[in-house]
Amino acid sequence: MTGALVLLRHGATPANPAGTCRGLRAGRLPARGEEQARQAGRLLAVHHVIPDLILTSTLQRAVHTADLVSDVLGRDIPTTAVWELNERNFGALTGMTKAASLAALGDAEYLRLRRSRDGRPAPMPLRQWLTLRRSPALRGLPRAAVRRTQSFADVITRIRPVLRDRLLPAVAAGRTVLVVAHGNSLRALCACIDDLSDAELAELNLPTGQPLLYRPTGAGSLQPRGGEYLDPAAHHAAALVAAEGGT
Repeated sequence: MTGALVLLRHGATPANPAGTCRGLRAGRLPARGEEQARQAGRLLAVHHVIPDLILTSTLQRAVHTADLVSDVLGRDIPTTAVWELNERNFGALTGMTKAASLAALGDAEYLRLRRSRDGRPAPMPLRQWLTLRRSPALRGLPRAAVRRTQSFADVITRIRPVLRDRLLPAVAAGRTVLVVAHGNSLRALCACIDDLSDAELAELNLPTGQPLLYRPTGAGSLQPRGGEYLDPAAHHAAALVAAEGGT
């Protein structure tokens, strides 16, 4: 039996078309996001890529997406929420639109904070952070799960052990694993899988609701480099994300 790894960014939320930086804030899927999740399930079924297990973040929009995919597939798939798959915390930029961030920061600083590996926004206000920590999706998690701000490198650091210790062994054992998470946590996972350069990372954008497939090589790695979208239209969707200012 040959395993597989499928990465799926949750269905679209109101924040996506508005370009709002949601980060760790809560939010369920609207009708459009729910339909994207169901379509992702249909794509998995058509391509006979049926997960044996699902890993999600603890955030509701990812959990809801995973539930809808399972419903479409008609299976009770074991599902585990893993905080390391949560979205990046953009600190003081949380709640701002991309346009507002760009106007406040300027082109160079916006790109450094939003798209570089090491850029770290200013911390979010303490009261906002404390409220965030008490939210249902984050309550009781370790302090490392809810920092006041994060760089993209911080996200890679917490994602790498999930890939090494959970995902690669499962795929090597012949299991198909679906990971339902967020634009930046999945970009971090791709960075680890494909050993992306800074330039490649800056250009990587993942559209909502589009399954991205990797297969094992037999040598402990995954292929093809960059993965393979089950829907060719995903490349156009990724280009639209880039045009809007990136994931």
